[in-house]
Amino acid sequence: MKKFWSSFMALALTVVAGITSVGAADYSVVFGNTSTGAGTTQLGNPLASVLIVTSKFNQPRNVNGTNPHNGTDLGAAYGTNVYAQWNGWVTSASPSAYEMFLYYDINGDGIKNDNVFVKYDHLSSIVVSSGAVTKGQLVARSGSENGVYPAHLHFGLRRDTGTDGVSDVWIRNEPYYRHVTGWDNGKDLDFISYSTFNSNTASVYAYAHDSAGEESINSGDVVIFHRKQGTSAWTATTATKNGHQFTVNMTGRYPAGTIIEWTARANRSSVKGVISMYWGFHPPKYYQPDYDPNATAYKYDFFTNTVQ
Repeated sequence: MKKFWSSFMALALTVVAGITSVGAADYSVVFGNTSTGAGTTQLGNPLASVLIVTSKFNQPRNVNGTNPHNGTDLGAAYGTNVYAQWNGWVTSASPSAYEMFLYYDINGDGIKNDNVFVKYDHLSSIVVSSGAVTKGQLVARSGSENGVYPAHLHFGLRRDTGTDGVSDVWIRNEPYYRHVTGWDNGKDLDFISYSTFNSNTASVYAYAHDSAGEESINSGDVVIFHRKQGTSAWTATTATKNGHQFTVNMTGRYPAGTIIEWTARANRSSVKGVISMYWGFHPPKYYQPDYDPNATAYKYDFFTNTVQ
């Protein structure tokens, strides 16, 4: 994640009740990479009240072809006010599609040069359909897409990989709306979250919440895949568990100065309430994943770091 809010009530591993599970579909470039441990921008709250996360970003799931979840679902009754999280502009708004996109002026220079888009979805009404907005301004109200889903607010960050000013790639939520206290540096939001690469050590946090509370990921259930930049084969190394943190030290695995790429897979074999999807990758990948990155031609997203 990641959030800027002072507290949260619950995190749910299961999807929102009433959503029909269907077969997962392959993606065509939907997720993009961001650097490890990046970003501290404290965006505002999209809702006025304490947030309940009902489906987490990068959550392994099997809902209407989306696996993993390419955004974050927040519990919100029908018609709940939705606010701009930062100063910026409405770039598009479609009542018929129940969605709107905002472009945030992160650096505050009044120019659309930050490449930070936010999508609000499943809206019942749009209050501001164009023009500039300010942090905390009412811009829309939550909905259910005319009863297709239980009422909630879906939102997620995107960026433009080209130059047309249209966002086309989902990015990790963590860098832009984690909070150092209320959300524990993003470790409370995602099934796999808060990646770092320090002292040649690749690290992720992996654990889950459901209605019964926090559940740990078992020792041995997190694998970090790594390779030298420019090579194709991934090496799988079981991560060392320390609480919710899982690490692999690359010292001695690669000579100093080697640029490596790495990605992490975590299982949810010990977590209750799992029907079909019980594992996921971090960072999210470009295509529907295979359990083994070496067993598929699909592109995997990864972090890039240099061994010292």
